[in-house]
Amino acid sequence: MYYLPIASNEHHLRCNALFRRHSSGSTMDRSWYRPIQHVEGTRRKFKSVSLEEESLRSMNWLNLEPKHIINDNVYGSVKVPSPIDKIIDTAEFQRLRNLKQTGLVYRVYPNCEHSRFVHSLGTFSLAYTLVDKLRHNQPSLNITPADHTCVAVAALLHDVGHGPFSHLFDGEFAKRCGSSFKHEDMSIRIIRSIMSKDDIRESFKDILGQGKDYDDNVQFITELISSKPFEFKNIESFESLSDQQKRNAVKEEWVSAVSGRGPEKSFLYDIVSNSDNGHDVDKMDYLLRDSKASGVAITFSDQSLSRLLDHVRVVTDPISGLKRIGYSEKCQKEVQSIGDSRQELHSKVYQHKAVRFIEALMVDALIKAGPLLEYKGSNNDLFPLSRVTEDVEAYIKTSDFVEQEILNSSSPDRRMIEAQQSLQKIQRREIGCKVGSFEMSPKNATQSGGIENNEMGATEVSKKVEERMRQILKAIDEIEGLGGKLANVNFTVMHSVLGRGLDEKTHPIERQLFYRGKPKDSDGQPMEGFYVDEDYVVNNCPRMATKWEIFVMGDRCLKDEDNADLVKYISKALRDAGEAEKFLTPRKRSPPQEESPDPNCFVPAKRRLFPTK
Repeated sequence: MYYLPIASNEHHLRCNALFRRHSSGSTMDRSWYRPIQHVEGTRRKFKSVSLEEESLRSMNWLNLEPKHIINDNVYGSVKVPSPIDKIIDTAEFQRLRNLKQTGLVYRVYPNCEHSRFVHSLGTFSLAYTLVDKLRHNQPSLNITPADHTCVAVAALLHDVGHGPFSHLFDGEFAKRCGSSFKHEDMSIRIIRSIMSKDDIRESFKDILGQGKDYDDNVQFITELISSKPFEFKNIESFESLSDQQKRNAVKEEWVSAVSGRGPEKSFLYDIVSNSDNGHDVDKMDYLLRDSKASGVAITFSDQSLSRLLDHVRVVTDPISGLKRIGYSEKCQKEVQSIGDSRQELHSKVYQHKAVRFIEALMVDALIKAGPLLEYKGSNNDLFPLSRVTEDVEAYIKTSDFVEQEILNSSSPDRRMIEAQQSLQKIQRREIGCKVGSFEMSPKNATQSGGIENNEMGATEVSKKVEERMRQILKAIDEIEGLGGKLANVNFTVMHSVLGRGLDEKTHPIERQLFYRGKPKDSDGQPMEGFYVDEDYVVNNCPRMATKWEIFVMGDRCLKDEDNADLVKYISKALRDAGEAEKFLTPRKRSPPQEESPDPNCFVPAKRRLFPTK
């Protein structure tokens, strides 16, 4: 009888390692290996031991023979075992095929047409592989089949709550509808709906249990996708406590915060959605996938990911005593590249100026047509687009196809006609041109803001950004030096927040745990990790982890000389108001020089603010 490792991208390597370990006489943990009758190409045989079958039965471990092997342009293939495939085949998950991963970015980067479906499969594959690594490298962690499966399911379903055009729906659209809706909340509701189906319960009962055990595991899955950074400030006088008192207090706080797993399994909460430092499998997948699709190079690469997976371990947090995900100190550059790459993609792809202006047009269309678009929910009730988040059944009927619903509508309602006009502008690429832009950080915001010690938090900088945006609008409204040439041009002032995933001053690597030397657990406990010191941060990380950018867009292109005059006028107006001397950087690309054949094709000029994503 031969033994084959469970679902993994490294079957042959692990088989060879298994043969070497057995032949060298070392003890082999067979409990996670499935006996099969024949493996083609192998010659050595192993005796079956009753311990294996007994262990499999006692752990209720599922038969992990791959049900599907899906080709993937990032990882080569994604192996989907049963019963995970049962979730993939639900209507709720299949809906993700109709949601583009990067929203409207494909209008600027045409290859970015990949869906939330493939991203979710990739995130599942990474999560499954990472837990598999931990389970093999650190048996003392006692990772159970239920633990492994819950993390895999959470990774698979973490984005199932996204709406049309992804972050646009729970961002600017929700804000203009007066809603505080977040897709993570809808993901939890949809996960509960999926996992409550009779066929899903039946398929997972051998792994997740039944009754209360099953419900507890579903609760754990929902906690994995909505993890929040652990707030030590909730513990009174935390800094004054002794090490043991701190750890006892943390355990008490943990129990009151989550119920899916105890503090001994705290590391599992770092894998799918890591709000503490952002180094989770969700981000790793979308960085690689979106970079490949857009063609925009980033420092985080396939090799970076492979190196991190090879050196991932669970370590003990020296402050809280919790078990956390850690990496070898020789992987510090790879870890740092995650946050840096996020900022790079936000700057060049996700918040590209043309993308932002297209998003503004799309939001206008959704707001106008929303009351006329209705979706059937539970009890046959109808919900307009602005209220579709109130009902799960109605919500899962929405997708990016809403754009086509609006364009194909024959409604004579004025709101629908105006929505169609906005979408037709996108189709004809009547998205205007950038007039100019300005990058600012807390440092240069304080230089003209009168804040002492050049220190300003995110809230203060945001207020300063809003103030400057309004000053720009005022300057445009009051301009008289261009002889009325701007009368039919609509200007929009926007700003973007380009961060690395945390607050404005903290680089994510500052909150990542590392370990030194060869990993070795002591008495069944993970080794103690460490955080990078201040010298590393000073020498390798920018002083500010976030930058803000203000830019002005016009819905039609100005001639070069008119654009330059407008920039000079705005800059002068800001200097007169005591602001920075050089505010706007003019665009570099020359626009078409001919005038519009029909000056009446533009609506009367209007000025507006469009906030950050």
